[in-house]
Amino acid sequence: MLSEVEAFLVFKSDAFLSGKKVRDSSTSFCFCKTPLRMTKGKNEPQSKSAAVPLFLVLLLGFTLMARGQESPTPEPKPSPTARSVRVSFLPPPLDGTISLGIYDAKGKLVRVLHREADINEFNIGTDALSTTWDGKDDADENVPAGKYSAHGFVVGDLKVEGVGFFFNDFVTNDDSPRVRHLSTVRLQDNELHVGADLLGDEQATLVCDAKEGRFLRKLPLDGSIPCREKTSLPDVVHVTDCDVGMNSTLWLIDRLEDGARSEIKQLSKTHELLRRMAIAEGEPQPQAIAASTTEDRIFLVEESPQSPVNRLRALSLAGAKTDGANGAVSDWKTDFEKRIVEHKSFSIENGKPIPTNPGNKVPPEKISVKLQPNPLLADARVTVEIAVGLDEDGSFLKASDGLPLCSISETPKLTRALLAAHGSNALDIFQDDGAVVEQFRVTGVDQMMSFDCSGFEIEMKPDSR
Repeated sequence: MLSEVEAFLVFKSDAFLSGKKVRDSSTSFCFCKTPLRMTKGKNEPQSKSAAVPLFLVLLLGFTLMARGQESPTPEPKPSPTARSVRVSFLPPPLDGTISLGIYDAKGKLVRVLHREADINEFNIGTDALSTTWDGKDDADENVPAGKYSAHGFVVGDLKVEGVGFFFNDFVTNDDSPRVRHLSTVRLQDNELHVGADLLGDEQATLVCDAKEGRFLRKLPLDGSIPCREKTSLPDVVHVTDCDVGMNSTLWLIDRLEDGARSEIKQLSKTHELLRRMAIAEGEPQPQAIAASTTEDRIFLVEESPQSPVNRLRALSLAGAKTDGANGAVSDWKTDFEKRIVEHKSFSIENGKPIPTNPGNKVPPEKISVKLQPNPLLADARVTVEIAVGLDEDGSFLKASDGLPLCSISETPKLTRALLAAHGSNALDIFQDDGAVVEQFRVTGVDQMMSFDCSGFEIEMKPDSR
């Protein structure tokens, strides 16, 4: 009587040489929508099958002789038959990349087989392209037995361009620091050192040019220098921060008794009030101050609990006048202002992002696009729903079923993206990483053609015991 291993060998050899189908090894082919299903070895000569018994008898005899001469040793169990489905298709007549997915019987995408692939990533035949599916899903797990199909798109020359950055004046390009919040400011060697919170819970010192506030470089977070003149000052309620300016004068932020307003005050070396600047209630209130030692110029970090604004401003003295009741009052001009606006619930209005969502409007998650007709499908012009996908590598356009079609950006740590139509063949994508909203425009979105492949069936694996 044959052992389990010998019986397995007999089955496999006989199946291969006689042309019988071996489970989990099949070919799926599509030309337009006419499926062809082929089984390996169907036209093998019958003489090969006839030669199998003699070969196996000799092999079995040799095995039994060897067992009589040697002590029996355990034989390894055969591994399950590897799944392998060959998927072939005739690509539509359009130059571009190819995205191909595997779908279950309910139309659910179970495997992204190719994403934005070049034609050279497929096996090129005389009349079709082909690839292989190992019967696994995107989680690298074997899919259950059942019927499956393949569907894909050829994506032509779509143009992706960056339009702009919103809600954060510190972000002007891909290399800019992703600043979420400003806290401190100091003037050092004619450069501003601004303490900031960045994405990823990182804290750093941003070195900016003092003339325009332009970002220069990033340093480890400086230790904050406390104001040394917080007590024993005349006409001062509560000092939030201070710095020494020109002619050894003292600039300070005085939080008034109501707690909702602050004033900027300049005191002489002997602590006499020289100038003051009132900050109106409702405006972002100063939290930190730095002063120039060569001119009447100050730098403020401000924020407001009533509005989602955090900003860095540079102010220069424009003039001064005397108010009989309150002393000297100064006029200031803003040299530059760099704002950060919180935008957790940003929305789109008139084609532009706004930091709030009035009326809690729900933006569309997908937009219908009519693609170029595929002449292999009787010139049918397919309409597909396009959405935006996010992953650790950035953002991409995808079909509504999840199949990726076209990369948009490599911006990491994205948390949200909104989609808006721009004309008949362009889309605007607004994406947020928690610090800034970027806008990209994709034009030529109709330059795609879809194609279908035939269905195929995954069967149960042979018993591997």
